[in-house]
Amino acid sequence: MLLNQMRNSHKGAILFIAICILAFLIGSYILTATFFGVLILVGLIVLIESIPPLRWLMAKTSRVVDICIFVFSIIAMASYGLNITAALTVAGVGYTLIYAPHLREQSIINKNKTNRSAAAGYKSKFNHNPK
Repeated sequence: MLLNQMRNSHKGAILFIAICILAFLIGSYILTATFFGVLILVGLIVLIESIPPLRWLMAKTSRVVDICIFVFSIIAMASYGLNITAALTVAGVGYTLIYAPHLREQSIINKNKTNRSAAAGYKSKFNHNPK
């Protein structure tokens, strides 16, 4: 019941934190990849949040970005090795589980606010009762 009431970004955050804790418990190489993957994810989020047109673009194309991060992780494995690939994979999983659902939810909320304010403007013009 509680999971049904949670937003998708919160469910994803809990799952991503569980993955990070598991990586920290395993330690060694996995710990290093997870650490740098989280740093990449934080850098990506800060970059997107600091540039409003980029944030709008990412909100509209977040599913495409999910696929691109996955494809680039596969290409990185062939070209750059396992260290970079593991960090990109952790960043991609974090983006997919946490930030992309947050962007989609904020986009829907902003769209609903815009629609409500436009509808309220029309109602006030048509329902005006002069005395």
